[in-house]
Amino acid sequence: MRFTKSIIPAVIGVIMLFVTAGFVKADNNEPSTVSDLRYQIRKEILDVLKSPVSLYYEDKNIEGEAFVTVTVLENGKINVESVLGENNILNTMLEKRIAMKNLWTDTKFSGYDFTFHLKLDQQDKDDY
Repeated sequence: MRFTKSIIPAVIGVIMLFVTAGFVKADNNEPSTVSDLRYQIRKEILDVLKSPVSLYYEDKNIEGEAFVTVTVLENGKINVESVLGENNILNTMLEKRIAMKNLWTDTKFSGYDFTFHLKLDQQDKDDY
């Protein structure tokens, strides 16, 4: 009887250990490859485009195409290197909003550059 009383807490402890390890692993949002990092940065940029345009800009014309280049610095900070396109309002908005996201990643990705081509049409907001 004494053996059964000591086995039950041990089995419960092992089960809790596996359940807790599963939750810890599920919370890990760090990219493991460069393509994962590229995908995450792209999601962040698209998230920037879905929010409304602030009153800071003289008009809300954010149509056009832009090429956004970001670089991972030595400390892991994701920095906007350039935003190139014909619409200066779109360029300025993208640069400021991406910088406001304050994106960071693992330092193992330092030195990588990513360029994204964005095409935004006001009538069809899903075209980026």
